[in-house]
Formats: sequence, C-alpha cells, structure tokens
Amino acid sequence: MNKFRTQNTVRPTPSVVRKAIFDILQDVEDKTFIDLYAGKGFVGIEALKRGAREVIFVEKDPVLCIFIKNTLQKKKLSQRAKVYNSDAVEFLIHSSQKYDIIFADPPYESGELERLFKILEKKNIVKENGVLILQHYKNESLREKLKTLKIHKCYRYGDTLLTVYRRQE
Repeated sequence: MNKFRTQNTVRPTPSVVRKAIFDILQDVEDKTFIDLYAGKGFVGIEALKRGAREVIFVEKDPVLCIFIKNTLQKKKLSQRAKVYNSDAVEFLIHSSQKYDIIFADPPYESGELERLFKILEKKNIVKENGVLILQHYKNESLREKLKTLKIHKCYRYGDTLLTVYRRQE
C-alpha cells in the first residue's frame, strides 16, 4: 500500500514546498493555472492569492471538491476559480485549453505519473512560455522530455521532489 496517499487519505503539500513552488514560478499574476490532483486545493488557492487570472482545480474525490469550493467561497476567490470533480488525465484528454502553469501532485508511487506522461506526450497543453511543475516522490523516475517540454530544473525537499519542465521550441 502507498504510504503517502491511499484512496482515503490526502497528503497536503507542505508549506515549505508550497513556498518553493511560488519562489520557482516567481510571477503567476494574470496567468492561467491548473492544479491537477488538487487535494484540498492549497496550491491553487495560493496561486489565486498571488494574482492568477484563473485557477482550475481538478480533483477526483467529490468530498475534497466540496472542501475546495467552500474554501474558495470563504476566501472570496470563487469568481476566478473552477472546480472539476474528475480524474486528472481524463480532464486533460477532454480539455481544449492551453495553460500558462500546470501543477500536478499525483499520489506518490501510484502509476499516475506515467498516465500523465502519456497524455502530455500526445497533447500540447502548455502555452509558449508556460511551465509544468510535478511534485513527486524521490524514487519516481521521470521522462527527460514530454513533446515540447524538457526538464529545466529539479528541487529536493526531503523525500519530495519538484521537477520543472519548460517549453523548448
């Protein structure tokens, strides 16, 4: 069994890692941001607080989607957010939009990274100056390139890695 996230547990992104994500991104103002495997939505909510134009939360667990919606309402951030109760890969398969920033934090060692890579190989969903950030377990192997995306840099926080992909033309 996965020790980091099972079907019924959530592993929120630690505050030090959340801070690092936005230090890496530097500026999210007026950008479209998608938070895949959103969990409680803390990363996407932080993007809204920092001025993202729109944040799309994609989470499979309906209870967590309600949690995100309630949090957005309490913080008066609902008008720039959309919450989808969906499998992340299925959402991307049916999405025709391109995003400035894609953040994905799939359950560690679940096989979800490979599912995500397959769709990212097929579809070009990152805008020209866009970025993909994957939060993953240190032992999970990644692909060097995904269609027009290439690993730019990797950051380590204990057992957690943040791998940043940028577009290469």
